[in-house]
Amino acid sequence: MTWEMIVTVVVIMAMMVTLIKEFARPEYVLLSALFVLLLTGVLNPQEAVKGFFNQGMLTIGLLCIVAGAVQRSGMAERFIDYVLNKGKTPRDSLLRILIPSSIFSGVLNNTPIVAAFTPIVRQWCEKHDVAPSKFLLPISYATIAGGTMTLIGTSTNLVVHGMLVERGYEGFTFFQLAIIGVPITIVLITFMILVGMKMLPNRKPVMPYYSGETEQKQFSAEMVVNRNGGFAGQTLKQVGLHQENGIRLIGVIRNKKVQTEFSPYYILQEGDRLLLRGRIQEIAAMERKKGLGLVTGATYQLEGLRQGENRLLEVVVTHYSSILFKKIKDILFPQQFDAAILGVHRYQEPLEDRMKDITIKPGDTLLLLAGPDFEKRTSSRNEFTVLHGRDNPFKSLPSWKGLLPILLLVIMVFLATAEIISIFTAALLTAVLVLGLKIIPLREAKNYIPFQVLIVIAAALGIGEAMLKTGAATYIAETLIYWMTPFGLFGIFILMYILTNIFTEMITNNAAAIIMLPVSIETASLLDVSITPFAIIVAIAASASFMTPIGYQTNLFVYGQGGYRFADFMKVGVPVSLIVMSMTISITWLVWV
Repeated sequence: MTWEMIVTVVVIMAMMVTLIKEFARPEYVLLSALFVLLLTGVLNPQEAVKGFFNQGMLTIGLLCIVAGAVQRSGMAERFIDYVLNKGKTPRDSLLRILIPSSIFSGVLNNTPIVAAFTPIVRQWCEKHDVAPSKFLLPISYATIAGGTMTLIGTSTNLVVHGMLVERGYEGFTFFQLAIIGVPITIVLITFMILVGMKMLPNRKPVMPYYSGETEQKQFSAEMVVNRNGGFAGQTLKQVGLHQENGIRLIGVIRNKKVQTEFSPYYILQEGDRLLLRGRIQEIAAMERKKGLGLVTGATYQLEGLRQGENRLLEVVVTHYSSILFKKIKDILFPQQFDAAILGVHRYQEPLEDRMKDITIKPGDTLLLLAGPDFEKRTSSRNEFTVLHGRDNPFKSLPSWKGLLPILLLVIMVFLATAEIISIFTAALLTAVLVLGLKIIPLREAKNYIPFQVLIVIAAALGIGEAMLKTGAATYIAETLIYWMTPFGLFGIFILMYILTNIFTEMITNNAAAIIMLPVSIETASLLDVSITPFAIIVAIAASASFMTPIGYQTNLFVYGQGGYRFADFMKVGVPVSLIVMSMTISITWLVWV
C-alpha cells in the first residue's frame, strides 16, 4: 500500500467513526475529511472541488425547488386528508396512504413528503383514536421504497447516476430502477399491511397535536422564585412540589449551585431557580401562580403571547440544524431566531440539566415563544420542523399557481422519461419556469434548497475521487473478490449489498453510496463484467435504510413523532431489509447478468 492509499483509508475510517458518534454535523465532518486529503496532497484543488460541479448534485438542488413549489401548493396535503377519511378501517386507511406516498416519492424528494404528511396523519390518528405508531413508520418505509422507482425519487439515485456519467459510463434511465423499485415497493406495502402493522407498537403519541388529558410529552423548563407571592419562604410540601405525579422538581439552583436532593420540608428562597419537568398544561398552570416566573433567557414575556404579539410553537430540531451539539447558553437563540426557548423535550431521555446547559441533539422538541420575525429568520435554513402553527411556513397560493407546479412536474417527468432532454436539463428548465412565473419568488428559492445535504454530497464525491485515484478502491475490491471467490459473482453481489447497507445505517445514504460505488467500479473492472448491476445494487442498498432511525432522514423524522424506540426499527426493519435485499439481488441477477 502506498502512503496516499494509507492516508485515504485512515481519513475515511476517522470520518465514519465521527459520523457514527455524531461528534459534529455531517457537512463539517465530510468537509474536514476532504480538507485533510487536499492538505496532504492526496487530492489537488481541481479534484477536491470536482464534486461541487457534479451534475447529479446540482440536479438534486434544482429538484428541491420543484418539490418546494408542489409542496407549497398544498394540493398533496389536501389529497392525503381526503384519502385517509375514505378508509373504513385503520388498515384500509393505512393502505390508502401508503400507495400515494410511495408514488409521490417516485417523483418528489421523500423527506418533504414525510414532513408534509406526518401532521395530517397524526391529527387523523388522534381524532380516530388510532396510535400514530401504526402509521408513521410504514409511511417512511413506503417513501424510501417508492424513491427507488425512478431516477429522481431519491438523492442517492442521482448521486450514483452522476458519478457514473462523470466517469464515462452510461447512467441510469428514468425508469430503469423501477424494475426493482416497483416490486419491492409492492411487497413492502403488502408486508406492512399484513404483518408490519401487527409488529408495530400500539403506543400513545408522545407529541400529540391536541391538548387535553392525552398530552404525555414532558418538557424541561426553568422558573424563578420572585419576592412577592406564595413561594418564597415556603416548603416544597406547602407549594405542592414534593409529589412524584404531575409536574416534577428536578433541581434547585441557589448561589449558582444545583441541588438535586431535598426533603419535602426544603424551604424556597427568593431568587431560587427551579428546574421542572412536566406537560405544557402543568408548566402553564405553575407559571400562573403568583410568585413564579418562567425563565425565557430573553426579553420575551408570556404577556406578549396572551395579547397575541408572540406565538407558542413546538419545533423539532432537524439533522442539519446549525444549533446541533451546542449548549443553549452558547446559541444566542433570541438573536438568531427571534424566539425564546421555554422548554426542551427529548424522547425517552429525561433532561435534568439547567436549561442553559442542555446540549441540543437531532430530534429534540423545543417549546418556543416566537416573535414576529421567527418565520423570516428560519425559512431560509433547514433548522426546524414546525409541529404547531403549521400554517406559518407556507403562504396560500392563487388557484392557478397551485395547479401549475403539478403540470410542470408532469412535463418534466415526460421529457426526462422520453429522453428528449437529460434529467439535469429538465430539472433546470422546470426550476427556471417555477421562478420565472413567480410560483416561488426568487428570494425564497434558497429556502427550499438543502444546502447542508448538497455539501455532504459534494464533499463525499471528492472523497470517492481519492479512493479511485489512490487505488484504495482497487485494493478493497481485490480483497472482496478474494474473499468471495468460492461464492462467485452472486456472493459478491450479496457482500456488496450488505456493506453498502451497513454503511447507510451507520452514516448517511449518500456518503455510503459514494464510498461504495468506486469499490463497485473497480470490482466490475477486475471481473471484466458490466458496471450496471453493481451500480444498481449500491443505489438500492444505500437507500434501503430500515433498521435504524439514523440512516435516513425520513426515519429520523418519524422516530419521535410516532413515539418509537430504537428496538422498534430493528424489530420491523430487519425482516424488511432481508426481503428488499433478496429481491434486489435476485432481480439484478435475472435482468442484468
